[in-house]
Amino acid sequence: MSTEPRTRPPTRDRDHRATVLAALLLAASAAALAYILLGAHHDPVEPAADPPRTGARA
Repeated sequence: MSTEPRTRPPTRDRDHRATVLAALLLAASAAALAYILLGAHHDPVEPAADPPRTGARA
């Protein structure tokens, strides 16, 4: 048994990218949920006053 400390293997770059991507997706979903829960999505466009009439009158 050796008395030298064990060294950690180098972390692969792919693991770091996956962690960053997961953090970004989590932040985006949290922002979307907050947007919906705070009600900012209601009435983004004003509704039309009267819909246009088509066809024969009854």
